[in-house]
Formats: sequence, structure tokens, C-alpha cells
Amino acid sequence: MTALFLTLPIVAAVAIWAGWRRASRRTVLPCPSELAWLVEMENPLARATRSEQIVAELALRPGERAIDIGCGPGRVTIPMAWAVGPAGAVIALDVQSGMLAKVAAKAAAGSLTNIQPLQTDVRHAELQAGSLDAAAMVMALGEIPDAAGIFPAVFAMLKPGGRLAIAESIFDPHYVARRRVRHMASSAGFIERRCVGNVFGFCMTFERP
Repeated sequence: MTALFLTLPIVAAVAIWAGWRRASRRTVLPCPSELAWLVEMENPLARATRSEQIVAELALRPGERAIDIGCGPGRVTIPMAWAVGPAGAVIALDVQSGMLAKVAAKAAAGSLTNIQPLQTDVRHAELQAGSLDAAAMVMALGEIPDAAGIFPAVFAMLKPGGRLAIAESIFDPHYVARRRVRHMASSAGFIERRCVGNVFGFCMTFERP
């Protein structure tokens, strides 16, 4: 009986994971802002998806302009903002106002004034071409059915030499495999510079030539 009670939650979690993954292939289905705590956790197994690892892979410098695409509650946005400093800026882009409100609250708590919220789909973001030094997309790529369409938009907004970090965790129902990420990025003109991670998660860094 005890074994049954332990097994049922696991089976339920797997069923929810699989259902969410199937549904996200047909429509935009981001993690609701009410469940923001799910994406706040720094997974000790998927170390490459931890915020400090992603910021390090982007090699952000003071004064740079960057964007966190599908920023959610700001797990990565806030460390990015600290890295670029007051002379730099980070655009927190998300389709959900609830997530952007959480980012704003964190920024206020940390006295950060260099975060710019933007509620839109990245493919429709009206950003000046070649205006950004770096971009991050952390466990957000698979939430969009036509994910390949994101890369040309990001390519255009980055400066030559601009960096793009894509992080994915197998624990995310929207998980996108390395091979697919590599294909979509290279098809848009990006050059892969580095890939770190393990079976639980990875972070791939690309550059606009």
C-alpha cells in the first residue's frame, strides 16, 4: 500500500508532463505565472541551466545591452542585470504580464533600475536591428510551436559578434534537444561556440558572425 501511495504522484506528474508537452506543440503554452515557483528553482542536477552558469556562458560585461527571452519570473534576468551594471540594460521579454510583474518586484527589491519589461512575442518585438550584445532563452524555446521562427528575429536584433545562450532541461515538458537547437540556430546564420551540460540539461552558446 505504501508503495502505491509513493507511485501514484510520480505517475500523475509524468502524465501531466506528457500532456503539457503534446499540447505545447499545437499552441503557445507557457508556464502560468501562478506556477512561477516551478521555474524559480535552481536544479542541482541540470547545472548548466542554473542562472550563474548561463550568465557566465554569455560573458556579459558592464555597459552591455541584453535580452532575456521568455524571462518568466526573472530567475536569469536579475543576475543578467547585475552583470551589465547600471550603465547597461536588460530587456525582460515575456508574453505574460504576471511574470513581468514578478520581475519588476524583484528589481525593486534589489534597487535595480536597468531592467526594461516588454510584453510581446519575441518575433513581434520592435527592437532596433543590431542593438543588443547578448540574448538568453532559458527553457522557453519549446513553449512556441514554430520555434524555428525565433532565431531569425534574435539574429537581427544582435550586433555582429553578439552572443545567444539557449538552455534546456530534460525536466521541462517543453524540452528541446541539442540537435534541434543546433539545427534551428545554424539555419538562421548563428555559429555555435560552446555547449556545456549533462544528460539532465545543457547550455549552448551561439554567436552572430
